[in-house]
Amino acid sequence: MFRYLFFLFFFFFFKTNSEVVEEYTSKIIRTVILHKIENKLLDPIIQLNTNDKIQLSFDELGAEMNNYTYSFIHCDYEWKKSDLLPSEYIDGFTENYIDNFSFSFNTNIDYVNYKCQFPNESVNFLISGNYILLVRNESNGEIVIKRKFIVYEKIAQVKATVKRATFVNNIDSKQEIDFEIFYSNLNVLNPTDDIKVVIQKNDNWNNTKHNIKPSFIGKNYLEYDYDGEINFDGGNEFRDFDISSLRFYSKNIDTIYTKKNNYNNSHIYCVELIEEKKKTNNPYVEKYDLNGKLLIQKENSNFSDSESEYVLVKFSLKKTDLGLNQKIFLFGTLSNWTIDSDFLLNYNPKTKNFEKEVLLKQGYYNYKYITINGDGKLNEIIDGNHYETNNEYTIYVYHKSPWERYDRLIAVEKITSNSLN
Repeated sequence: MFRYLFFLFFFFFFKTNSEVVEEYTSKIIRTVILHKIENKLLDPIIQLNTNDKIQLSFDELGAEMNNYTYSFIHCDYEWKKSDLLPSEYIDGFTENYIDNFSFSFNTNIDYVNYKCQFPNESVNFLISGNYILLVRNESNGEIVIKRKFIVYEKIAQVKATVKRATFVNNIDSKQEIDFEIFYSNLNVLNPTDDIKVVIQKNDNWNNTKHNIKPSFIGKNYLEYDYDGEINFDGGNEFRDFDISSLRFYSKNIDTIYTKKNNYNNSHIYCVELIEEKKKTNNPYVEKYDLNGKLLIQKENSNFSDSESEYVLVKFSLKKTDLGLNQKIFLFGTLSNWTIDSDFLLNYNPKTKNFEKEVLLKQGYYNYKYITINGDGKLNEIIDGNHYETNNEYTIYVYHKSPWERYDRLIAVEKITSNSLN
């Protein structure tokens, strides 16, 4: 009996460790933003043993403050929990309090904004790799936030280009990534197995290429030059709107008004966006966007994190040739790059539009409309795919020798497709 229980313990232990750690946000939490501290638009990617820092910001609706703690999980290149103990990847306390908070000021809906920065005097990272940030409510132990971030070492070098797809059937809609990895400062015994590469599009961990093998192996360098294996849909430039001001009709705003709010028996600002149409067959039009990201900001405010209003934003998409049962989702950083039922549009037979109201904090937003194929993959039939679209790609290079117990992140390289238009 003891031997049987012992076997079960280790079976479930290793089974749990092999599961992919997914990002998560509790329904009580709003506007989770994780970024490199220098700029709110920078991805949460920092270099090991430097002064780089990441900032977390999030809101909890209501006027009461709660005690939140944060901790970290180290993962392999596939975002599965590694076998390392916290003491092997963390220097300092494994769990710390979020002690920077501010109550909303002069807003119709009350909320508390929380912030923390790391590494700091209480916690630092010992090794590179993929990390998960966990935020926990101390009073009930509930995990309210899980977010991915990156700690890398600058050991290898990556030289990469983005070009129009090679094959004729993809030439107008896809973008192709070719790159080389140089690692003269690293002892690599078996490059094909020891080096792992992940390519990510627009900070979206749900749109990546994995298991990429080199097309050529040279002395201390690898070449990845394929005609179709490393292609991404070009997509289209993101739609956008600006609710930084609620006094004026900014970009793509149709109506601004207030109504009674059932949440706290006060009034809430409502914004209706201009009615939109499907763009699949439209020609490509270049425009500046944030590649799906957002900026929290309020006009004439130096404290947007605590002075911005929460606004009920209504999206409207004309039905045209879309089926009534078509599942259409809002997609981008505002949905944390996930297919979320909170961002599912519903068909309104009166207006003959697909519509959705979402509670969002004041700022500037990028988004697009996404559908799902039968195989569960994302489809951009509403916004279309163009090879000229401005996209950002991030190449992550991992190394794990036979005697190491974790995937070491030895290079990160960012490139854009801006030269294609």
